[in-house]
Amino acid sequence: MKNIKKYLAEGLLIIFSVLFALFINKLFDDHQTNKQKLIALASIKKELVTNEAILSSWKDKHIRVRERITAMVEGRNDSLLGVLKSYDYLNIGVLTNNESLMDAFLTNTAWEAAKTTGIISEFDFETTMKLTHVYNMQQVLTEKTMAKILDYYFDTSSHNMENITKVLTQFQLRFWELTEQEELMVHLYKEAIGALNSL
Repeated sequence: MKNIKKYLAEGLLIIFSVLFALFINKLFDDHQTNKQKLIALASIKKELVTNEAILSSWKDKHIRVRERITAMVEGRNDSLLGVLKSYDYLNIGVLTNNESLMDAFLTNTAWEAAKTTGIISEFDFETTMKLTHVYNMQQVLTEKTMAKILDYYFDTSSHNMENITKVLTQFQLRFWELTEQEELMVHLYKEAIGALNSL
């Protein structure tokens, strides 16, 4: 009977030790996961702040381009149209005032890293939805809308100066779409950054 009590006490001590070790291990894992989550969220926020600044610069520049094109299409800037027609090809520098359309790139590295490592599963549902929406719209803007403008520019029919009014109208429509999406993106960035600040 004495041996049974001894073995029982030792057994309980072993079980308690194992459970305690598992508890400590779980606490450590939770701490590490939370630390990774905070690092991921901070990286995403930094990326969004940078992207917002880049996009704001793009938007201002693209609105100026849109206005220059609109002025030519509506016959309010014949001198600029005359400069454009002096070339035997569509000189995009005339439309952009010799500025590049994109002088920096919107990135998604922090977002992709969060998805790849799986830490995104630790984000709450609403935050994940906001971030997914922002990055999806960012992708549409850069890979579709901006690409359509560049594709149209590199299309040989765009350099037929006899059809310059039609070409300019097409550019005008594409720049309207681009600047409207950029306006939406500014709003989405602010919303997502605000959500991250409140976590």
